[in-house]
Amino acid sequence: MFRAQLLLEEQRRLFDVWAHAAAGAEMPSRESFQPRAFGPLLPFISLIETRHAEAPRVRVAGSALRDVFGDDPRTCLIQSDLPGSGETILRVARDRKPSCGVAPAESGLPGQAVRFWLRLPLGCAHEVEAVIGLDIALSGARAPNWALQRMMTA
Repeated sequence: MFRAQLLLEEQRRLFDVWAHAAAGAEMPSRESFQPRAFGPLLPFISLIETRHAEAPRVRVAGSALRDVFGDDPRTCLIQSDLPGSGETILRVARDRKPSCGVAPAESGLPGQAVRFWLRLPLGCAHEVEAVIGLDIALSGARAPNWALQRMMTA
């Protein structure tokens, strides 16, 4: 049911890899989730550790994320006021459920740009150890018109 909320093929691909790694469990463990399965998505992937009620720590930030966020992704991903970041990551870890959304992109892309994000929990024994993330900024023909319209009226 969650997969139906995903708007981009890239989001569906990562979700399918995550669901396959879970093999029917609530979520996959970090060990069962292999980065090589991401293929061309790797530059847009992040891994944020959430263990033991510590503040989230960015362990992996793909090479394209600086362009997506327009700043250091390690800082952006833990901001509480940025959609899909800090508070969302803590909620995904607490609830052990995936989350996705869309927000204005802060990237250097020309014109209006939209950032699509996806957060997926990783862990075992009902404890989330990390959250895997996907952030992609799109503009122009690939960005859905409804998302651009929503940003212009906000």
